[in-house]
Amino acid sequence: MYWLFDTKINYTMNYPLVYTQNPDAQEAINSDIYTYIADFRAAYERGDFIDGSFSYEVKYEDDQVVSLVICEYKWTGGAHGMPNYIGLNYDKATGEKLPLSYFVRLTPADRVQVLGFTVYNARDEVIPDKDLSQYRWDNAISTNYYMLGNGDLALIYQPYDLAPYAAGVTHIKLTAKWIDYFNRRNHAE
Repeated sequence: MYWLFDTKINYTMNYPLVYTQNPDAQEAINSDIYTYIADFRAAYERGDFIDGSFSYEVKYEDDQVVSLVICEYKWTGGAHGMPNYIGLNYDKATGEKLPLSYFVRLTPADRVQVLGFTVYNARDEVIPDKDLSQYRWDNAISTNYYMLGNGDLALIYQPYDLAPYAAGVTHIKLTAKWIDYFNRRNHAE
């Protein structure tokens, strides 16, 4: 994987270029990522934000999959800008974007259990329950995720969804143990 850099007066971009063994899959992955890049540039050109940045982090990669998180940060005025974190997970052989349901079958009935799991901040530190937002229980199960390896996943929640802005992006880990449980419990009949 390589990264590219782009800058204007009021934005900086650092974005990936994914390489795979299959040129068609590589093209599909990079084309999908480019839609996010193009949308960010278009929003800048329209004047949707004053200052911004676009960056990414590789969360997991092996021979079969690559899992990235991109962050679009836009400041429109006021006390602070707002980041938006997007998990992008791809099959490197086909270029297919992998939805959460590819790995785990969750139903609305699982919401209270999943939202009751430990919440982590952007530094992967546990957020004490007393610091969690009063809106925690109003959220649905996020379908925005990234892979952690060893069969574990992390559900992404934006700032203010589960905790104060200072916590940054938050996440709830679904371990392979819990994923197996949900898949057995919610199997297709």
